[in-house]
Amino acid sequence: MRVLACVAGAVLLVAASAGAAPRGLQLLVRDGNHLTLAGGRTIDVGPFRSLAFSGDGRLVSIGGTIVGHARLPTRTLAWAPTGERAAYVTSEGAVVEWTPRGKRFVERKGWGATWWAGLAWSADGALAVPRGNSLWVIRDGSATRLVGPLAPDSGTGGPDIPEPFAWVGDHVLWWRWPGSGSVAADGVDLYEDATRLGTTLMYADYTAVCGTHVAFVEGIDRESTDNKKIVFDGRDASRDPLHSWSTPACSPAGRLVAAASRNDPNAFREPHRALWQLLPQRRQLTRPPWGWTDEDPRVLADGSLLFVRTRLTSKRDVGTWLDTQTGRVMLLERGKLRQVAQIGYLNIDELKTYLGPYYGHYDWSPFLAVHP
Repeated sequence: MRVLACVAGAVLLVAASAGAAPRGLQLLVRDGNHLTLAGGRTIDVGPFRSLAFSGDGRLVSIGGTIVGHARLPTRTLAWAPTGERAAYVTSEGAVVEWTPRGKRFVERKGWGATWWAGLAWSADGALAVPRGNSLWVIRDGSATRLVGPLAPDSGTGGPDIPEPFAWVGDHVLWWRWPGSGSVAADGVDLYEDATRLGTTLMYADYTAVCGTHVAFVEGIDRESTDNKKIVFDGRDASRDPLHSWSTPACSPAGRLVAAASRNDPNAFREPHRALWQLLPQRRQLTRPPWGWTDEDPRVLADGSLLFVRTRLTSKRDVGTWLDTQTGRVMLLERGKLRQVAQIGYLNIDELKTYLGPYYGHYDWSPFLAVHP
């Protein structure tokens, strides 16, 4: 494939994944200050930003930097599901599309797009864009309002803002942000177009789209280990009040996997999750050692399961505690478990820029990108 370029003075050579990675799968993994494409080169990188592949897997982005091509004035990019096309919103409300040929304005400065509320591409190239208290869809150069204007939140009095994050077929999935970050941390309404699906937490990995299927974590309160269940196509698929469920993953054929801890609001302090298959037949898939937790499952096209096995350790330092997250990217394939890569942050000084798990939820977006 192509040489993508230089980051911090080192060359990142993107080639087909090899070694421990499954054939045809690309993994971009961060371990401390080192970023590795499994089977390829390792480079040194700076601040923590979300990692992502372009739709065709040929380009890599770290926050708003498209490696070897551009440094864009944004911390997050939305890649179209095919090709080499990304979009972002400027601080002045414009919507910009980037390709290797350059940038173009989809909507100009002053249009009013909400720069912090996310974008989402459909499979056929439509773009869902928040614009104040309304949700718009831009398709073939024409913008149409899909939802809104939303009424102000009756509890906070602040504006309700739609935050799109995915599509299922021709329909947009979005969160209704209630005008307060603290209130949102305890649960928000999840919608498909104008239809409310339930209440969830605002984590991208708490909702999975697989073909026509939608799975999401339903529940209130910010503790990830407190009374959370998995809803799959509108029904409770977890059916187990002894466990609190998180991070669903599924396949277009209807296989459903999720992580589960004991159902205890205080369990987030030392989460110990195992992975379960919920559909088509319920069975426990992993049994991590005590002190470790299995997170972020991904069902691959060949039926194997990729996930992160991790542990959190703490060190007291000048009146505070500094955490270090170390882990392993694991592959469960035909009943056999093996390690693919190391992942996490090893240098406690890095905690000045990365805060670690929030009430038991682990955000792996700055550490792991997978394609396809």
